Amino acid sequence: MPDLLLDESLASDYELMLKRVEEGYPIQYILGEWEFYGRSFYVEEGVLIPRPETELLVEQVLRRLPEDKNIRGFEIGVGTGCISITLLLERKKLLMFGNDINLKALKLSKKNALRHGVYDRMFLFAGDAFSAIKKVLFDFIVSNPPYIPQARWEDLPKSVRLEGYRSLIGGKRGVEFYELVSEDMDMYLSRDGFFAFEIGHDQGPEVRHIFERKGFKVEVIKDYAGQDRMVVGWRC
Repeated sequence: MPDLLLDESLASDYELMLKRVEEGYPIQYILGEWEFYGRSFYVEEGVLIPRPETELLVEQVLRRLPEDKNIRGFEIGVGTGCISITLLLERKKLLMFGNDINLKALKLSKKNALRHGVYDRMFLFAGDAFSAIKKVLFDFIVSNPPYIPQARWEDLPKSVRLEGYRSLIGGKRGVEFYELVSEDMDMYLSRDGFFAFEIGHDQGPEVRHIFERKGFKVEVIKDYAGQDRMVVGWRC
């Protein structure tokens, strides 16, 4: 079989790509897309890259959602849209509302929703937590929020920091998001509704306490490595 020769420009692009990967630039951003729950999603620098552990969050939500009932969900901080879009693809009677403070993330979510044919059931808007949303009751609220403490920012690998400070850092202690949403959860969660949030591996007890003192029953769920990875809660 004769040797295959690369076009000179292609060879140059390939070498540049390898150099960027060696320097720590995320391969996901170079490829422009990444897989989540068996499907491909567009990704861009400055927006959180979908991770396998977040698939566990989706599974926890799906096991609580009936397949034959109209459902309304809300995702706080949609990022690429991979969570909401996956839920929409798995539950045909679901409507998803979602927000983000990052306009690039909102555009990317729309692009991914169009790619997967669910944009007609996904409603996006700019905002933080419950701001900019009317008093609507949801059957569930889901989020993979920023939960890394501020002091750890400089210790993060450069490749991770490219995902964006506001995508990763959850305040001085890392739990400020949970404190914020716990204040108004009652006004947006239906009587029989639930919430499911990803957390840091060492935040289980503190996040549980934040919601329990607001009157919710909370379960801390571990990932496959045996570390605390999410909280699921409902009214007592």
